[in-house]
Amino acid sequence: MGNAHRNGNAVALVVRRAAPGYKFSVGETVKVIGDVGKLKSLQVGHGGFVDEMRSILARAGTVAGIDEDGDLRVEFKERTWALNPAAVTPVCYVRVTGDVAELQRLQVGHGGFNEEMRDILGRVVEVTGIADGKDVRVQWEDSVWTVNPEAVTKASADEAEEEEDEENPAEELAKLFLAAALLQAMADRSGSS
Repeated sequence: MGNAHRNGNAVALVVRRAAPGYKFSVGETVKVIGDVGKLKSLQVGHGGFVDEMRSILARAGTVAGIDEDGDLRVEFKERTWALNPAAVTPVCYVRVTGDVAELQRLQVGHGGFNEEMRDILGRVVEVTGIADGKDVRVQWEDSVWTVNPEAVTKASADEAEEEEDEENPAEELAKLFLAAALLQAMADRSGSS
């Protein structure tokens, strides 16, 4: 089974999210709004707001249930919260292939490849839209990329959160090389005095 079939859901979710009267499903990934004041007001009559809820602002969770009033039970790592459906938006995460040659090949006719795209190799990124009706628009940190849907596989909110918590291995390696170079320069300087 190829990526195109597995990734059809990622593309469909972005298209469905704009439709009026959107109905959430158990198991769906959603993201809480990032404005505490708006969340407080939206929670009136929907389980209320407590200060602990600040920890879920702008975070993704999974719909674990929907009550008879339509309120969502959204599960996060720490706990499950009852939320007004208006306080969340559906969100989709995908993992970009980690193979630079494969991404370069797949990007032909899909926006092309540039060296800065190496930053998203193997990363879990958020789908933000559809480009030209066929490509997936994804965001990583402050950059938005247009990617061939064949270059991604669906990822979970947990994977996205775990990745946010991790340090970038390339950055860590660069820090180690810099530290080693500084130590070498200091050793050279003290040896020549």
